[in-house]
Amino acid sequence: MKQLNGSYLSIGAGENQIPLIRAAKGRGLKVIAVDTNPMAPGLSESDIKILESTHEYRKILHAMSKVPLPYKLLGVGSRSYGKAVFTVSYLAEKLKLRGNSRDSTNLYLDKEKFKQVVSKYGIPVSATIPNLGISKTKDKKIEFKFPIIAKPKEGSGKKGITVLETEVDFKKFTKSKAYESYLLESYTPGEEVTVLGFVINKRFYLISLTDKITTGIPNFIEVAHIAPSQHIAMAGELKMICQCIVTASKLKTGPFVAEFKINQNQECILIEAAPEVGGEFLADQLLPAHFGYEYFKDLLSVTIGEKTRPEFLKSPKKGITHSAIIFTLPSNKQKKMAEIAPFVPNPFESVFFHKQLLTTGTNLETLEGNHKRTAVYGISTKQSIPAKEWYLSILDRLDT
Repeated sequence: MKQLNGSYLSIGAGENQIPLIRAAKGRGLKVIAVDTNPMAPGLSESDIKILESTHEYRKILHAMSKVPLPYKLLGVGSRSYGKAVFTVSYLAEKLKLRGNSRDSTNLYLDKEKFKQVVSKYGIPVSATIPNLGISKTKDKKIEFKFPIIAKPKEGSGKKGITVLETEVDFKKFTKSKAYESYLLESYTPGEEVTVLGFVINKRFYLISLTDKITTGIPNFIEVAHIAPSQHIAMAGELKMICQCIVTASKLKTGPFVAEFKINQNQECILIEAAPEVGGEFLADQLLPAHFGYEYFKDLLSVTIGEKTRPEFLKSPKKGITHSAIIFTLPSNKQKKMAEIAPFVPNPFESVFFHKQLLTTGTNLETLEGNHKRTAVYGISTKQSIPAKEWYLSILDRLDT
């Protein structure tokens, strides 16, 4: 791709932000990186450093007014989530760059309002449990089907999710001070898929569809993401639904991630969506390893306004049948984090990524949810084998 003459503003300089910083540097752009941590690894690869929280959008704008910019500022972006994404929208508006409006980004941070908005467009979502009020729950017979999922109304990702498995749990929760700040939904059974894509000039472009495996109720810890998805036939419908979400939320430009449950009737139920890159090593590890696709080069092009038309990834690298990001969890008896033994692939497999997620000696008893995952592996196979059978064989070998 041709070299560019200009600069790029990176909101964040942590390890996860490095692929975007390098994509900008690779095109010849000068990078201005923002991070509150002076030791953030991305700062050493950037040209100008702003030591500030990625949530302090006004302070960042003030700092930018003092930055000498011999090169035209072409774009702003982030690999982060939640409030950092709002910062990107704020700065894009103030600096007249491409991005989403603050109103659109804010909508995704308010789960209750977001659900109300997209439901009006006919987008299937989990059924909402009405707020009965504290006094009514004492005498009213509860007829809901359990489990019930309680999500914080504000925020991003899956932080703070609580599972109510019984009527006793429900009554206790509705009497708590936190009740009013939570959105209660019926549990949606089905197989999970993750959609990655881009929004360009209000149009949604589907990039990838992968299967997600969790531990299920009650913790829903994400333990694997597998490409290609066994639900490829649903790609067209999922693309249409995502376009409806984009239209309903008035997104304009940037990354997009969504999670769906596909039930036994082959209905796609929206679980989560966000104008973000998403995590779980999908964009930076799984897509390059399986498809040879460099996600962050397209993300850069999208955020600086280059004409690009990303296409749905269908063809894997030569000979590869399946690729997966797989997380390990400690045993019930394990109290402290130990050194991770290397995974030994069979002759058909290759390990493209491996990382220990917790420092040796970490107390595992105090950790919850995804934070309890001990290590992550990226593995590909050229063997002709059903994806689930292959995944289970890996689990057996990781346990030994």
